[in-house]
Amino acid sequence: MPADSTTPKSKRTQLTNRPKLSLAPGTDSQRPKPRAKSAGKTGTGPRHDNPKKPRGVPQGGEGAGKARPATAARPKSKHPAHKSGKPGQKRVVAARQVCFDILVAVAEGAQLDAAMNANADLGDLDDRDRRFVQLLAATCLRRWGQLEKTIAPLMARRPFGAQENANVILVMGAAQLLILKTDAHAAVDSTVELMRQAGFDRLTGMANAVMRRLTREGEARFATTKATDNLPEWLQTSWHAAYGADATASLTSLSMNVPPLDITLKTSPETWAERLQGKVINNLSIRREFDGDVTQLDGFAEGEWWVQDAAAALPATLFGDIAGMQVIDLCAAPGGKTAQLIAAGAKVTAIDNGRKRIDRLRRNLKRLKLDADIVYGDGRTYRPDASVDHVLLDAPCSATGTIRRRPDILGRRTAEDISALQEVQWDLATTALGWLKPGGSMVYATCSLQPEEGEEMIAAILARADGSYMLDPITPEQAGTFAPSITEEGAIRIVPSDYAAIGGVDGFYIARLKSAQ
Repeated sequence: MPADSTTPKSKRTQLTNRPKLSLAPGTDSQRPKPRAKSAGKTGTGPRHDNPKKPRGVPQGGEGAGKARPATAARPKSKHPAHKSGKPGQKRVVAARQVCFDILVAVAEGAQLDAAMNANADLGDLDDRDRRFVQLLAATCLRRWGQLEKTIAPLMARRPFGAQENANVILVMGAAQLLILKTDAHAAVDSTVELMRQAGFDRLTGMANAVMRRLTREGEARFATTKATDNLPEWLQTSWHAAYGADATASLTSLSMNVPPLDITLKTSPETWAERLQGKVINNLSIRREFDGDVTQLDGFAEGEWWVQDAAAALPATLFGDIAGMQVIDLCAAPGGKTAQLIAAGAKVTAIDNGRKRIDRLRRNLKRLKLDADIVYGDGRTYRPDASVDHVLLDAPCSATGTIRRRPDILGRRTAEDISALQEVQWDLATTALGWLKPGGSMVYATCSLQPEEGEEMIAAILARADGSYMLDPITPEQAGTFAPSITEEGAIRIVPSDYAAIGGVDGFYIARLKSAQ
């Protein structure tokens, strides 16, 4: 769908006009690249290496983002919350204090997962309170625009400067009242007390007045907002242009929901669906509702399965029979797709440029009792010893298809990020194509809903390939449940709301490119 004049400019023109890269099959066709060091096989043997640098995407790390504009702007204060030293502090307030600290960290640029992992106090809470903190933090980030729009008319002036983080506390209070349906008395009192503990004593009267008005007027005011109020302007414009207003509204509404738990099995999904009380999706994944500790579920400790969105499980299946074949998984961590390739019998080289991501990949494969040659290195400069049969590139991207799982993306991503990510995607994809044997294939995937990172990227690559590589159409049989998402060209564009009947999935673009014989 053509973009309007306010849509962020696509880089397809710049990409196709770049100096032509050498795309002939085989590694000899690539410009000289220093070899990356191997991080060794997984398993119980000694570690040889273990490096990193943020990859910038989901299922991977994200690059630093900027505050979202207009009403959805997150505060960026240099004044962290003050811990309460009062003896006998209520546990209900302590949990909210931890949530506040996490949201402030996210506002200052941290990823939500990273902020939670870095918060020492979160681990001191009991399981019930930890789950409450996680739910409240994610709810605030998903619904920030709607909540601020509801609160704003109730204040004569929005707190700013050294008091800017007081807005976080008000959003938390509103989220509890209007979305989580917390008892009104508890929500009001804990919000006022948290305001005091955070050092905003002068704002406790304002907080009390705002919260009490929300108990009377909040539901009616919130009902006048809509899910798309949570989208930054650039993203709403982009989705309108690509998918239309109705689809944008539907997929945004779905993204506001707590996601289900999706699990990928080594074998026998039907048997495990019964044991885990879930349902099978696409003969690959098991889906169930769960908000507890996944490590306590049957089969986790034994390494029988891993957590992976049902849509994310599709790309690794598109090579067909890969038993005994050499396959490179580029940008491999945290390892779900790597595990799929190994379980299918491939000899896998898993590459990632993140130190912590490599560590996580190694731990995951060790738990799953699966072996791969793990390489710490930048795919743009890596060169394999020999050409390979297949490459799976789960490229660094904006991850806008994963908002319900990664709600901090709403406040961290900007239109400018897309251009920077395109450069990385182009370099990784065009380099990886040169690793293929004649007749080999590369599956390119992004968990982004941005055409610039999917359809336009592949079109630009093919335009420079001069027939050396071609799009290999994905068939309905190969796509399975996701066959309705096959495009005219034979790629796959998964829009989350198209699968609302099964609870939705992450948004994805998937294309398979084949080397000429």
